[in-house]
Amino acid sequence: METIFVFFIGAIFGSFINASAYRIVRRKDFIFERSCCPVCEHQLSFLDMIPIVSYFFKQGKCTYCKNKIAKRYLVAELLGGTNAVVCDSITGSIEIKFLYFIILNLLLFMSLVDIEIKEIKDSYQLILLIVATIIVSTEKWSINNYIGMIIISLPLLIIALITKSIGGADIKLFFILGLIAKTEGIIIVYLLTIVLAGGFALYKLIKEKNKKEEIALVPFVYLAFLLYKSFEKHLLICLTIWLT
Repeated sequence: METIFVFFIGAIFGSFINASAYRIVRRKDFIFERSCCPVCEHQLSFLDMIPIVSYFFKQGKCTYCKNKIAKRYLVAELLGGTNAVVCDSITGSIEIKFLYFIILNLLLFMSLVDIEIKEIKDSYQLILLIVATIIVSTEKWSINNYIGMIIISLPLLIIALITKSIGGADIKLFFILGLIAKTEGIIIVYLLTIVLAGGFALYKLIKEKNKKEEIALVPFVYLAFLLYKSFEKHLLICLTIWLT
């Protein structure tokens, strides 16, 4: 029951994050403005906004205009719930769990923005860096924190300067996540990102025959980091076995 409750609370945050990302991209008020259907613009009632439940209860359609609700709403709520459950399982104080919850939800927010406009503001990265620094500061700093920051981001920076094929926001993201994931962790996150992004690119190429569309990388970095925090011990063991 506790896990279900934690998941539901996280899903509420996921719903808010999705709505915030949608409105910020369109320069709309995301705090005081009432939620409404993006198609018919009818204001939603409380029953229309129950995370996940409302989507399935309404069969993925708006109550008022019967247009289909974008799947991003359901996906964001599911990911928000997953964020909460993963953070609740992290070993540490309630403060550490909460800080990781902020990081995962901020990554979710950045992912939704990146999907739409392929651009991430430095202010989002700065907040992420501040929270990551607080997490590390509550523990004992080690050389692995410093190595983690540069072991992936520095080579990517060099490649970006030479080929201009990698976005600066992606490099900054690996730099910040390397601070808290440390050396082995950020290597795992990077490898997972490559697998996830590569798989998606292959799917787009085969199914949609789209060779030129730019792919947003932040969502895959977020999913990779979420997977890493979900199975951290097992993935670290796998990396150790692979390197030996």
